[in-house]
Amino acid sequence: MAEVGRISIRVPSSIRPGDVIRVRTLVIHPMEIVERDKQGKIINKNYRFIHSMAVTFSGKEVLRTEITQGVSQNPSFTFSLKVERPGNLTVTFADTTGKSYEGKAEIKFA
Repeated sequence: MAEVGRISIRVPSSIRPGDVIRVRTLVIHPMEIVERDKQGKIINKNYRFIHSMAVTFSGKEVLRTEITQGVSQNPSFTFSLKVERPGNLTVTFADTTGKSYEGKAEIKFA
């Protein structure tokens, strides 16, 4: 398996002021699913999955979401962002083990 927590962020190569761009992210993570026994009871163990994602642009939070265990291994997320000025985009994921993974991309105008 690739390095857990590695984040890839893709943004358009040509951006102008006022554009609404599509941002695509991918995080390498096993996203373990909760297992149940034959009686339907949850098997106790420390399940490891991403539970939140936060996005900041130039220091301002623009998106925060909670994620459930029903998301596939190595999840990919796409969202829109209106860009008025150049800046730094940061995407942060947190998992149930308390670990945090961060990826960054620079938004530049063409």
